[in-house]
Amino acid sequence: MKLSVRSLVLLLLLLTVAGGLAWRLGYFEKKAENEPAATKPNGPKNAPNKSENAGPPQAIKAYVVKNEVLEDRISTVGTIIANEEVALTCETSGKITQIQFKEGSLVSKGQLLLSLNDADLQATLKKALIQKDLLEKRKVRNDKLFARQGVSEEEMETLVAQLNSQNAEIEALQSQIAKTRLLAPFSGRIGLRYVSEGSYVNPTVKIADLIDISSVKIDFAIPEKYMGRVRQAMPVVFTVAGGSRQYQGQVYAIEPKVDATTRTIQMRAISRNPQNEILPGAFATVKIILDTNENAKMIPTQALIPDLDKKKVFLLKQGKAMPVEVETGTRTETKIQITEGLNFGDTVITSGILQIKAGSNVKVTEVE
Repeated sequence: MKLSVRSLVLLLLLLTVAGGLAWRLGYFEKKAENEPAATKPNGPKNAPNKSENAGPPQAIKAYVVKNEVLEDRISTVGTIIANEEVALTCETSGKITQIQFKEGSLVSKGQLLLSLNDADLQATLKKALIQKDLLEKRKVRNDKLFARQGVSEEEMETLVAQLNSQNAEIEALQSQIAKTRLLAPFSGRIGLRYVSEGSYVNPTVKIADLIDISSVKIDFAIPEKYMGRVRQAMPVVFTVAGGSRQYQGQVYAIEPKVDATTRTIQMRAISRNPQNEILPGAFATVKIILDTNENAKMIPTQALIPDLDKKKVFLLKQGKAMPVEVETGTRTETKIQITEGLNFGDTVITSGILQIKAGSNVKVTEVE
C-alpha cells in the first residue's frame, strides 16, 4: 500500500513537469510566429526597413534668388526746423502807431511791418537840420573872409568842428527814428500777432514770428561708429509724423565732434519745401543712404536658420530640402543679404523650415 502511494505521487509530479514544459514550448512558438521576419532567427538577413523620409511630401513656399538693389541705410529720428525763424521785436520803446502786416501773410525782405510814435524825434531832427543849415551858410561866408584873412584859422577850425558835430547829431537822430520802424529781416511768412495799435512796447515784447519755410532743415543724430562713412551732400530720405509721403534732402552740415553723453554725431540736412507742406517742429523719421549695391543677393529673413555659430538655409533640389551654410550681410525690414553660399537662381525654402530635415521630400505650393 505504501508503495502504491509513493508511485502515485511520483506520477503526479512527472505529469506536472511535463505539462509545464509543453505550455512554455507552445508559448514561444506562437510568439515566434507573430514576430516580423527580420527578427526571426531563420528569417532573411537583409529585409528592407521603412525609410524615415517616406510619406507624402511637405508643402512649402519658396523664393528664387535674384539680383536686387540694396541700399545700406542708417535709420534715425529727428526734428524739422525752419530755414530761417525769428521772433520780431522793436529795438526801442514806444507806442505803436501803425501795423502794416496781416497775420499769416507773406512778406518780403525790407518790408515795413510796424511803426512807433516818433514825433519828438522828428521835431528834434528838424531843429538839428535847421542848425546845420545855419552853420553851412556861416562856413561859406567865413571861407570868403578867410581867403582875405578876414578871420583867423582858429575860428575856421571851430566852425568846422561845430558843423561836423551837428552832422553827427543828425545821424544819431536818424538812427533813433529808424529804430521806431520794424522791417522784415528776410522774406517769409508772418505768424500770429501779439500786439495791437496803441500798445506800448519795449525790446522785450514779442510782436510776431517770422518764418521762412521755402526750405526746411532736419536735425538728427547718428551713432559714432558711422563717423567715417558720413559726409556732406549725402542723400537722405525722411517722412514726417502724420503722413506717409517720402521727402528727399541732403546733408549740409555735420557737427565736428562726438557728443560724449549720447555717443552720437549731430547732423543737419536741408530739403526744398515749395508747397509749404512740411512744418517746423514736426517729428521726422530719417534714413541716410550710405551706399548702394546694384547686384545684391537678398532672401526673406524667415528663410534663415541660426545654428550655433553658423547660419544656414534650405535649398530646393530635385524635390528635396538640402541645407546650405551661408554668410550674411546687411539686413532690411523684410530681407537679409547673403554674401556667401548662394547663387543667383537658387530656390530657397521660406516656410515650414523648422519641420524640415535634410533630404526631406517637399512640394512647392508658392514661389515668390
